[in-house]
Amino acid sequence: MKILVIGSKGFIGSACYSYFKSQPDYEVYGADVMVEYDDPNYFLIDATNADFKKVFHEQQFNWCINCAGAASVPESFNNPERDYLLNVHHLVNILNAIKEGNGNCRLIQLSSAAVYGNPQMLPITESHTLNPLSPYGVHKKQAEELCQLYHDHFSLNVHIFRVFSAYGAGLKKQLFWDLYKKSQTQTNITLFGTGNETREFIHVIDIVNAINLFINADKSGFSITNIANNNTITITTAAETFLKYIGFSGGLSFTGTNRIGDPLYWQADNRQLISLGYQQKVNFEDGINTYCKWLKGKE
Repeated sequence: MKILVIGSKGFIGSACYSYFKSQPDYEVYGADVMVEYDDPNYFLIDATNADFKKVFHEQQFNWCINCAGAASVPESFNNPERDYLLNVHHLVNILNAIKEGNGNCRLIQLSSAAVYGNPQMLPITESHTLNPLSPYGVHKKQAEELCQLYHDHFSLNVHIFRVFSAYGAGLKKQLFWDLYKKSQTQTNITLFGTGNETREFIHVIDIVNAINLFINADKSGFSITNIANNNTITITTAAETFLKYIGFSGGLSFTGTNRIGDPLYWQADNRQLISLGYQQKVNFEDGINTYCKWLKGKE
């Protein structure tokens, strides 16, 4: 089984690459924009002119896991053009390269729960209306539509993973990274919102677990799957848990106003994922503890 991980130097991509590289039944290749001197199974991608045709002509992959792209809601407001380039334009290049050079390759496209926006009902099923609140969410929705189009018109096999709030060792953005940075310099931390907002946190190990289930199931066709644990946690609880394990003894407060682009409440319906045999491996408390140990090791 030959697997390509695009974005293999990133947070989720590096976890995927490391896991499948450790399995004897897989021949694993990586692709990213960072230079790599020691790995012969690595493709260096030009960040300004990403051309994947050579990649898919040189090798015939059974699976491609696309973990590349921008993943920041605030940054998508600051630089929507860059967000579009990384999340939509580059995906078109990947889809065309698969279509022209490796048509049997099955693509796992990492999307985001940001496509839902503020849900009309909970829990959120995969058939829920999409109403993104940010350029990032809009671009992830457009990427999904492109995947559907390439399946319908060119018979590409594509599986879309709507990943909820990912965390774990290696993450240097979003809520917990923000808390970590503030905990190093502030005695009182203030966050947006009320603290009562809810999220679905899923550890990167469980995301890789879900990807592995799909590959082992050898699924073809087209599908969309929520990647979550159906276990909502308030922002207050999440922040307090993190600050406890990072060793912060100061105060925590909230502005009472929400940041633009941030949804209020998330609760995922993950029955579709469970039907494949998914079981959560890392509970939230343990996951935060190990993440904080990784952060402390960086100090």
